[in-house]
Amino acid sequence: MAVPEPTESSIRPMNRRFVFLLRRLHLYTGLLMLPWAVLYGVTAFLFNHPSLFSDAPTVTFGSESLKGTELEDRPGADELADQVVTNLNMLRNPGEPYQRIGPARWTREFSFATVTTEFETISVLIDVRSGSGTIRSQSRKIMPSEQPLPSFATGFKKTALIAPDVNKPKPEQILLDRPFQDRFRNSLPIILERSGFPTGTITVTSVPDLQFPIRADGSDWEAIYHSMTGQVRGMVPADATKENLSTRRFLLRLHTAHGYPEMIGPRWTWALIVDAMAIVLCFWGLSGLVMWWQIKSTRRTGFVLLIVSGCAAVTLAYQMHGVFSG
Repeated sequence: MAVPEPTESSIRPMNRRFVFLLRRLHLYTGLLMLPWAVLYGVTAFLFNHPSLFSDAPTVTFGSESLKGTELEDRPGADELADQVVTNLNMLRNPGEPYQRIGPARWTREFSFATVTTEFETISVLIDVRSGSGTIRSQSRKIMPSEQPLPSFATGFKKTALIAPDVNKPKPEQILLDRPFQDRFRNSLPIILERSGFPTGTITVTSVPDLQFPIRADGSDWEAIYHSMTGQVRGMVPADATKENLSTRRFLLRLHTAHGYPEMIGPRWTWALIVDAMAIVLCFWGLSGLVMWWQIKSTRRTGFVLLIVSGCAAVTLAYQMHGVFSG
C-alpha cells in the first residue's frame, strides 16, 4: 500500500503548529529568565556609569587636575619606548644597536591605585592617554591582621613562610627615569586634595605595559616592557599578536569593556551601544509581561513560571551576596 505524500494543505497546519510551539517557547522562556534579563540590563548600565546610584562617593576628574603634578608632563608611549631601547643598548652593548622600528602603544588604557586611610579605602583609576580618571571611596573594616600586637609581643617580627632563594639570578631590569607608577604615586596626594578626598598609604596596583616593534640582532621583534617590574621580553610579531589579542581575549575584552572615554571614538561608540543594549534588555523584559498578559490562555502557566523564576532569583541573589561579602 503506497503511503500518500503530504499535500500542501497538510504541510500548512504542521508549519502553524511549529510556529505556535515556537512562540509559546519564546514566551515562557522569556518569563522564566525575566529577572536575569532585567538584572543584566541594569548592571550593564551601572558598569557604564560608575557614579550612578553609587553606594560610595565617586568623583571623576579631567586632565586639568594633573596641572602642577608629575603626571602633567608625562611622556608618551613612543618616548618611553625610546628610553627602554636606550637602556637596553647600555645594558647589553650589542654590536648593532637595537632600534625601535614602529610606533609604541600601551597594552591597556588605565592605571589603578588604592589609597588606604584609617577609615576608608580609596580606589583611583586614571587613563594613561587622556589623564582623566575616577576616584571612588569605600569605608573599610580593620582586618584582624591589622590589629596592633599585644604588649608582650612587641619584640617579635613577622617572618616569611618561605625563604627566598638568594642564589637564584635576578632577571635584568630596565629602570626608567621617573617611571609612570612613580609619577602616579607622587601625583595622587594633589589629585585627591583637589577632588576633596584625604590621602593615606598609596599603593599603585597596575600600570599598562608598553609594546613596540624593535630590531635586534638583525631580526624584527615585538618588545613588551613590563612597567611594574622593569623587565623586557621579545616575541616575533606573529606570536605577539596571537598572544596579546587572540579571538578569545578579544571577545572577552569586548564583553567587559565599559565606560565612556574622554575622546569620541570606537570605545565611546561601544559604550553607547552597551547603554542601548542595557535599556533594550529591560524593555524586552517589561514589555514581554504586557504581551503575555494579553493572551489569556497563557496567564496561569506564565504566572507559575514568574513565581518560580522570582523565587529562584531572590534565593540565588541572597546566596551570591553571602559569597561576595564573605
